Amino acid sequence: MSRKKDAQFRDVEEALRAIEAFWHWTLPGSFRHLYVHQMQTFFAPCEFFSPEELASGVGRVFGQIPQFLPFGRVAGEDSLYGFYLGPNRLFEAPPILYWNQGEGFLRPVASDFESFLRRCVIAGRYETDDEWPGAALPERARLDLFRTLLSIPQTLFRDVLPGNDTELYQRLVGLDAQDCVSLCHLGCAARANGEGERALDFFHRASEAAPWFGDPSYLMADAYRRHENFSRAMSGYWAVVQHHVSFCTRTWEWDLGEDHPDADVYEIAADAITQFQEAATAEMKSSRLWRIITREDPYDPDVREQLATRLLEDGKNADAEREILTALSLCGAERCKQPDRLYARLLGLYERANRERDAALVMYDRALPRPAN
Repeated sequence: MSRKKDAQFRDVEEALRAIEAFWHWTLPGSFRHLYVHQMQTFFAPCEFFSPEELASGVGRVFGQIPQFLPFGRVAGEDSLYGFYLGPNRLFEAPPILYWNQGEGFLRPVASDFESFLRRCVIAGRYETDDEWPGAALPERARLDLFRTLLSIPQTLFRDVLPGNDTELYQRLVGLDAQDCVSLCHLGCAARANGEGERALDFFHRASEAAPWFGDPSYLMADAYRRHENFSRAMSGYWAVVQHHVSFCTRTWEWDLGEDHPDADVYEIAADAITQFQEAATAEMKSSRLWRIITREDPYDPDVREQLATRLLEDGKNADAEREILTALSLCGAERCKQPDRLYARLLGLYERANRERDAALVMYDRALPRPAN
């Protein structure tokens, strides 16, 4: 290795250590390889941040959940990709999330970083091939690096592209069996074809792949509702409202038929719970959350904060964290003291639980400028 390359390698390694210090987390090997070898800063459709940007907190915003670690922008969109470490670092290899900044929701796109890179090869080629044939292909000399360092088969760069969206989702699930969003789309395609049981199988698999994501529960609930199995539908709707609001998207993300309302998944689930109350169990009705959903405004940050207080008194810290984060996401742009108070409560919760990484990022995030109303 030449002195120049050796110096460049040391600089990148130092920058990666700075990212780890900022994130309080050890980077996956494939992520480090990508940056150490500077293989491609744009890996369609992801425009990766530079190491210096990552170490300075680029992509983080006031009101964001602290477990989301953004690493790049989505080409042509006001959206980000990032790691999701989850509460208490539940994942050995954390999944990759897509964050829609305009709509304010998060959804999974891959079960880990290597799966995400494989997804980029297929989805990037599929999305760009019509306008720029071959634009997403790396230089021929770099193919061996992709194969050896990132475990990306060369065939992915050469295979015939999927002919339509359903074929794309089938290909992606073949590469990543835990691809929750593709499983949901395949379930919707089966539903449109009148294959109800097959659709439910896809939705169940999606729920197991990403149990913290609310949409699979909603899709199951809506399928049961259509078959007038209201008790099973209620179980699905109830599961939705036990998720963080930001982990529920919009119904127009899914092909559910022209007669389906376009709204927040969380909002429609809450309305359905009120509509089908007779199908609720005694356990549901005894929950503190029940009153919020059926009698109050679940989108009122004051109501969510009050619920968090009661849950903390009950010793239900995980549920209280969900409510604090939900309240913060609902009022993050407000020019009042509630966001500051929510950050303080979240910080106290993390410090008591010795969640040092989450606490550190909460301290960073609460000093960021608030978004414009």
